[in-house]
Amino acid sequence: MATGRYVWFLNAGDTLHSPSTIEQLLPVIARRPQADEANSSLDILYGETDIVDHDGRFIAHRRLKAPAQLNWKSFRMGMLVSHQAFIVKRELAPPYDLQYRYSADVDWCIRCMKAAKNIHNTHMVLCNYLNEGLTTANRKASLKERFSIMARYYGWLPTVVRHGWFFARYSYNSILHRQL
Repeated sequence: MATGRYVWFLNAGDTLHSPSTIEQLLPVIARRPQADEANSSLDILYGETDIVDHDGRFIAHRRLKAPAQLNWKSFRMGMLVSHQAFIVKRELAPPYDLQYRYSADVDWCIRCMKAAKNIHNTHMVLCNYLNEGLTTANRKASLKERFSIMARYYGWLPTVVRHGWFFARYSYNSILHRQL
């Protein structure tokens, strides 16, 4: 249904980082492509996410930082950019795959990146993510879906190995925070 040049999905409770976020993005979108960008405009813009409470008060910066360079293989290590900080040229944006109830955004972002030629890090905080959303409340189901999506794109065995690493890292961080 979108008719603009780009689409940007925010969930209920999520907001733009500031009233001037779009204004700050305009020069980035309007910039002239570099010679190696095949004379096309930016397909995807991405940035950082802040986590806020129900009153919109800052809680923390998102734990995972947006990488300097992003492509569809980047998500092998998890969803490095939240979809709330992911802006896609409308003509490249497929519909969400509704077989995924909690993690359709992961699949959507990967499909968008696979279709994109020019992906640009804005180096800006783009959105405020409301802590404790639907995915957080349904964490186990969401993680199962994410595993299925990652196995589909990156292979089952590599995904199992990476999830072993995710679990080890999570366990280590949990133990470290208990000792502090």
